[in-house]
Amino acid sequence: WLNCKIFSELIVSWVVGSVERPPQFDAWIDMYGGEEFEKEVKDYIAMVDRICENVDVEEFAEMKKHFLMNCKLEHMFWDQASSKMQWPEVGGL
Repeated sequence: WLNCKIFSELIVSWVVGSVERPPQFDAWIDMYGGEEFEKEVKDYIAMVDRICENVDVEEFAEMKKHFLMNCKLEHMFWDQASSKMQWPEVGGL
C-alpha cells in the first residue's frame, strides 16, 4: 500500500518534469506505479478487511502490531534512501 502511494506521488513529479526518472530503475518504477500493482494492492486490502471482520480482539491486536512494524520498516527504507545512508564499515569491508 505504502509503495503504491509513494509511487503515485513520484509519478506525478515525473509527469510534471520536476524529477528526472533514472533509467536503471525503469522496471521497478513501472511495476510499483502500474495499474496492475495498484489493483493487487486494492485486492489485498479488501482481503485483509474481510479477514478482520472475523477475528477476535487479541488476533486483531497482533495483526495491527505486524502492520505497524511494516510501516516502520518501510519508513526506515525510504528514510535511508532519501538521506543516502551509507553502510558502516565492518571488518574492513
